[in-house]
Amino acid sequence: MQLPMGFTHEQFVDGQRAADFLGVPRKTLLSLARRGSILAHPLGEGMRHTWRFRISELASWVQSKTVESDSHRGRKEEKIP
Repeated sequence: MQLPMGFTHEQFVDGQRAADFLGVPRKTLLSLARRGSILAHPLGEGMRHTWRFRISELASWVQSKTVESDSHRGRKEEKIP
């Protein structure tokens, strides 16, 4: 079967599997999806949606959010004798 351009063979996962992958509670993941903060695919019409996710998209999202630690900022540097 030929897939339309831009589509992959990767399966969609439900909210629980996506939350487990990210290590966050399911409610947190669904809240991020509703706000549009994380890439998600809504199914259904109206106010309530069933959300589906792709693990590769979640992994890319996490990598894009990675920041370098600034924990040393504001501390005086100690010189080692």
